[in-house]
Amino acid sequence: MNGYEMMADSYRQLVKQGKIDKETADREIRVYDFLATCDSDDLCRMVDSSAFNDIIRAYLKMAVQSADIDEDAREKVVGQLRWLFDEKMAKEVLEGR
Repeated sequence: MNGYEMMADSYRQLVKQGKIDKETADREIRVYDFLATCDSDDLCRMVDSSAFNDIIRAYLKMAVQSADIDEDAREKVVGQLRWLFDEKMAKEVLEGR
């Protein structure tokens, strides 16, 4: 059992215990059940699809703002992220970390 399966099971238990409504839990369970079937290559494909670019970019912007990085440096970092999204595959980026 992987972590995603455990999360789905946790939501199932919360529904059984009446601590969360079934509709909310079903959405979470659906996502975690799907992720449980994915391997690392699948997750990389999802990132490469650009489905998460806006979310990742928003996290990065929030991080550089919280780190008190000056505006010019922030724009450079965000620009580099845009370039990386266009030029590098997720698996390539993971291997370079």
